Amino acid sequence: MRLVSIFIKGFKSFAYPTKIDISKGITAIVGPNGSGKSNIVDAIRWVFGEQSMKTIRADNREDVIFAGSEKNPPANSAVVKLTFEDERGLITIGREITRDGLSQYSINDKPSRLRDIKEIFQGTGVGMDIYSIVGQGQVDKVVTASPYELRALIEEAAGTAIYKEKKKQSLAKLSETEANLNRIEDILFELGKQRKSLYLKAKRAEKYLEYTERLKEVRTLYYGNAVRVEREILNTHMEGHEKVSDELKELQRKLIEHESKWSTLRQEFSEMDKEIEGFTRLLEEYKKRQNDLLELKEMYSKKLSDKESKLIEVSTKLDTLKAEVEDLEKRKDELKLISDGMKQQIEDEEKELKELESIKDSMVHKYSEKEKDWLKLQEELDSVVKRMSKIENELERLSNVREDTQKRLNLIGSQLQSKGERLEDLKKEIEELAAQGKESTEKQKELEENIALSKERRDTLENQLEELKEKIAQSMEELRRSQIERNTLERQQLEYQGFSRAVREIFSRSDDFDGLIDVVANLVEIPKTFETAVSVLLGSRMQDVVVESSITAKRIVAFLKQHKIGRLTLLPLDMLKGNFKRFKAVENHPGFLGYAAKVVDVAEEFKIVPEYLFGSAIVVKSLDDAIDIRKNLGFQGRIVSLDGQLLSAGGAITGGYIGNDVRLDLVTRKRRIQELEQKEKDLQKAMERMQRESVKIKDEIQELRGYIRVLNEELNGIISKGAAINRMIHELLKTANELESEISELDKLKEEYTKKLNDSLNKREELEEEFKTLNQQKKEFEKELQTFSQELKEEKKKLEEIQNQIVDRKLKLSGLYEKQEQYTKELSAISQKKRENSEAIIVLEREIEELENEAEKLRKQVADQDRELQSVKRETEALFSSIRDQRQGKEERLNALQELESEIEALKSEREQKREKLHQFDLLIQESKMRLEQLEKELGEVEGEIPVLSDEELEKTRMELEELENKLKFLGSVDLDAIEEYKLVDAEYQELMVQKEDLEEARQKLIKLIEKIDEEARNRFKSTYEKVNENFGKYISEIFDGGEGEIRIIPGEDLLESGLEISVRRPGRKFQKLQLFSGGEKALVGIALVFALLSIKPSPFYVLDEVDAPLDDFNAERFKNMLRRHGEDTQFLVITHNKIVMEVAYVLHGITMTDGISRVIPVKLGTIESVIG
Repeated sequence: MRLVSIFIKGFKSFAYPTKIDISKGITAIVGPNGSGKSNIVDAIRWVFGEQSMKTIRADNREDVIFAGSEKNPPANSAVVKLTFEDERGLITIGREITRDGLSQYSINDKPSRLRDIKEIFQGTGVGMDIYSIVGQGQVDKVVTASPYELRALIEEAAGTAIYKEKKKQSLAKLSETEANLNRIEDILFELGKQRKSLYLKAKRAEKYLEYTERLKEVRTLYYGNAVRVEREILNTHMEGHEKVSDELKELQRKLIEHESKWSTLRQEFSEMDKEIEGFTRLLEEYKKRQNDLLELKEMYSKKLSDKESKLIEVSTKLDTLKAEVEDLEKRKDELKLISDGMKQQIEDEEKELKELESIKDSMVHKYSEKEKDWLKLQEELDSVVKRMSKIENELERLSNVREDTQKRLNLIGSQLQSKGERLEDLKKEIEELAAQGKESTEKQKELEENIALSKERRDTLENQLEELKEKIAQSMEELRRSQIERNTLERQQLEYQGFSRAVREIFSRSDDFDGLIDVVANLVEIPKTFETAVSVLLGSRMQDVVVESSITAKRIVAFLKQHKIGRLTLLPLDMLKGNFKRFKAVENHPGFLGYAAKVVDVAEEFKIVPEYLFGSAIVVKSLDDAIDIRKNLGFQGRIVSLDGQLLSAGGAITGGYIGNDVRLDLVTRKRRIQELEQKEKDLQKAMERMQRESVKIKDEIQELRGYIRVLNEELNGIISKGAAINRMIHELLKTANELESEISELDKLKEEYTKKLNDSLNKREELEEEFKTLNQQKKEFEKELQTFSQELKEEKKKLEEIQNQIVDRKLKLSGLYEKQEQYTKELSAISQKKRENSEAIIVLEREIEELENEAEKLRKQVADQDRELQSVKRETEALFSSIRDQRQGKEERLNALQELESEIEALKSEREQKREKLHQFDLLIQESKMRLEQLEKELGEVEGEIPVLSDEELEKTRMELEELENKLKFLGSVDLDAIEEYKLVDAEYQELMVQKEDLEEARQKLIKLIEKIDEEARNRFKSTYEKVNENFGKYISEIFDGGEGEIRIIPGEDLLESGLEISVRRPGRKFQKLQLFSGGEKALVGIALVFALLSIKPSPFYVLDEVDAPLDDFNAERFKNMLRRHGEDTQFLVITHNKIVMEVAYVLHGITMTDGISRVIPVKLGTIESVIG
C-alpha cells in the first residue's frame, strides 16, 4: 500500500481545492516559513481521527476551517482526502467538518465511521497514533529527553501503554479493594464487639424465653390441678352444706309439729281454772319472751358470722401480703448476695483490665522506643546512601570533566587552524553584505512609491463609502415614513374610518352576523384612471354593505332599529338582480371608454354587485362626449366623464370641482396602501443593492489596507534587513579583531586544562576509597535494620493480642455493668413493692382489729341473750313447778307439756347446732371460692385438657414452679429484642465475613493479574527495546561511517521502571553521552533513533516535518544519503528548507501563501534533469 495523493479544501490556510500528488519514492514539500507546509501534516493527522487540538495546532474544532482573509470569505467546511493504492486498487478516505459542528468520515466518498477507517489500516502502521509522522520538534525532544522520557518513547513503540492502563486500572481496583477490605475489617471489629455484647443478652433472653415457656407449662399443669383439687374441696363443702341444710329443714319441720302439739295442749290447759289460766298467760309471755330472745340471738349470730367471714377474708389477704413481703425480703437478700458477688467480680475484672492496660502501655512504650531506634538507624542508612549517591554523581562528574577536558585540549589545536580560515571567510562575507545593502536601498524606494499610490486609492474608496452610507440612511428614513403612512391607512381601513356610524357598528360586531361580507368600497378594485368617474357614479353607495343572504340583512336591520344606531343599505347576494345591457352604437363613439360595471375588478362570486350598482352606466372622456351620446345616440343610462361630471338618466347634469371628496378617499385608500407596499419593496431592493456595493467597497478597502500592511511589512523588513546588514558588517569586523585575541588565549587554556585533568584523577581515587567504606557500612545498617524490623513485627503482634484481650475484658465488664444496673433496678423495685405491701399490711391489721372488736361485741351480745334465755327457762320451770304443786290433778297434761317443751328445746338446740355447722360450711365455701378464684386467675384461659396429677406429682410440680420463678428472678430484666438484634447483627457479620473473603480472594487475583501484566509488559518492552537498540546501532553506523550506538538500560531498577540513556561512539573515539556532541550530531542521533522507532511499526509511508532543521551541510549530506538508501523501498514525504535534502526528492511541491491562502506548485526534478541534459 502506498499514498497516491492528498486532497485539501478549506482546511486551515488551504482555502481552495488543492491536490498534492505523492511520488513512489521521496516527495519534498518546500516553501518559506508560514506558508502552510505543516498544515499538510496536520491534515494527514486530522483525517486519521486526531482528536487533540494541540497536536494539530488548534484551539477548537472550528479552527481547522479556513477563517478567511482580507480578500477571501471564511470557508463553510474543511475537507481532507487521502488516496491510497494497494493490490485491490485505489481507496480514498476522507473527513469533513462544517461550521455548525457536523463531522463526517468517508471511504470512497461514502459516509462511514472512524472505526471503519481504522479497520482498513489495521496492522499497516497507519493511524491516529502512528509513528510514521514525525512532527516538528520531535527530534529535539528525543535528543533532550530524560532517561524516563526516552523510556516512554520505547514504551510507545512497544505498545505497552495498554499494559500500563490495565495495570493502572488493576492498581486502582486493588486500592479500592484494599480500602473496602480495611473498611469491612473496621466494621467487623466494631460489629464483633456489638455481636459479643448482643450474644450474651440474646442468650439471657433465650433462657428467659425457655424458662418462661416452661413456667407457662408448669403453671398450667400445677394451677390446673390445684383448681381441680380446690373444686373437689369446694364440692365436698357444698355437699356438706346441702346435707346440713336438709337436716336443718327436717328439724324445723319437727319443731313446727311439736309447737303445734304444744299449742293444742296449751289450749286444753287453758280450759282449766283461772289460776292455771293465769299461769298459762304467764307461760305464754315467757314463751313470747323466749322467742324474741331467740330471734335476737339469731340476728346477732348472723352479724357475727358476717364479721367472722370478713375477718377470714382480710386475714387471708394479710397472710398473702406477709408471705409476699417475706418472699420479697428473701429476693432482696438473694439480690444483695448476687450484687455483692458481682461487685467483687467487677472489681476483679477492672483490676485485670488495669493490669492489661498497664502491660499494653509498657509494650507501647517499648515498641515506641524500639521504633525510634529503627528510625534513627534508617536515618543513618539514608545518610550513607545519600553520601554514596553524591560520590557516584561526583565520580560521574569527574569522569565527564576528564573527558571534557581531554576533548577541549584536542579542540584547542583544531580551533587555531579553523579561526584563521574563519578570518578569511569574514572578509568575503563583508563584501557580499555590502552588495546586498545597495540592492535593499533600491527596493525600499520602489515600495514607498507603491504604498503612496495604494493609500490614495484607499482614500477615494472611503469617500465613496461615506456617500453610500448617507444614501442608505436617506432610504431608511423614507422607508420609515412610508411604513408609518401605510400602517395608518391600514388601521383606517380596518376600523372603517370615513364610513357611517351604522357601518362601523356593524363591522365592529362582525362575529355576531354570519354572512356579513364587506362594504362596496372594499370589494371593488378601480383602476386609477377611473377612480373619480366611478366614485361619482357610486356616490353614497360606496358604503352599501354586501351580505350573503336576506336573513343576514334582516338581522342587521333589526339590530340597527333596536339600538337606534342609524340606517344603511344592505345588498343580499341571494336577492340582487343586475340590469346591465350593452349598446353597440355607444361603444363605437370616440369618447366612449367603457361600461362602469366592466372597468372595475371584483371577485367572481361578487360579479352581480357592480352590475346591480352601475347597470349600463358608461364612462366617457368628457362632458361634451356625454351630451353628444345622449342627444345623437339616444343612450338613456347614466354617463360620467373621467373628471367626474355626471349626466343622469333623466338628463340632469351634476358637475363642478370635486376636491378632497370623502368618497374619493374611500376609493383611493386601498390603492394608496398597495402603492406604499410597492414603494417599500423598491426601497428595500435599493438599500440591499447599496449595501452590496458598500460591502464590495469595504472589501476593496480592506484588501488595500492588507496590501498596504504587507507592503509596509515588506518595507520594514527591507529597512530592518539593511540595518541588519550594517550591524552584521560591524559585528563581522569586530569578530575579526576578536579572533586574533582568542588565539593568544588558547595556549593559556591548554596549560590550565592539563592541570585540571591531573587534579580530577587524584580526586577520583579519594572518592572511590570513601565509596568502598560507605558501601560496607550500608550493608551492616541494612542487616541491622532487617533484624529490627522482625523484632518490631513481633512486638506489634503481641501488642495486638493484648489489645484484643483488653477489648474482651471491656466487653465482659460492659455486660457485668449492665447486669449490675438491672439488679439495682430490681432491688429498687423490691423496696418499693415492700413499702407498698407494708403499708397495706398496716391497713389490713387495723381492719382486722376493728373486725375482732366488733365480733367480740357481738359475741357478748349473743352470750347475754343466752343468759337471758336460760333465766327465762328457769322461770318457766319454776312456773311449771308451781302449777304442779297447785294442780296435781292435771299432772299428765303438764308432764306432756313439759316433755313437749323439752323436745322443742332439744330440737331448737339441735337447730342451732345445725345453723352453726351450716355457717361453718358457708365460711369454708367462701374461703374455697376465694382460693379457687385466685387459682383460676393464676391459671388463666387454657386450651385442651390438663393431665391429672397425683398429690406427689403435684408437690413436685409446685417445687419446679418455685425453682423456675427463682431462676427468672435471678436472670433479672432482659431485653427480648436482643435475640432479633443479635440475629440481624450476626447475619450482617456473616455477610461481611463472606464479603471479606470475596475481597481477599479478589485482592489475590488482582495481585496475580498485576504480576501477569508486569511480566507481559516486561517481555514486550524487552523485545521492542532489543529491536530498537539493534536498529539504532545500524543507523548510527550508517550515519557516522562505522560509528557505534547503543541504548543502555540504567542498572539498579526494575526493567519496567528503569530509565534509558543513549551512548554513541564515533569512529576512533570512546562511547560518549549526547551532551558532548555538537547540535548537528545530536540531530543525527535523534534522526537515527526516530528511524529505529519507525522500523518497529512499518508504515506505507513516512512524513518527516523539518527533522533536518538543525543539520549543517555536512550532516545534511549524511541525512540525504540515508533517505536515498531507504527511499527505494519506502515512501517518504519530507518537509524541508534544506537544499541538500531537496536534491534527493523525486518530486518537489512548492508551497506559497498569497492573501492568507496556501497554494501548491509541483515540480518533477527528473523532468528538469532530462531537460537540462
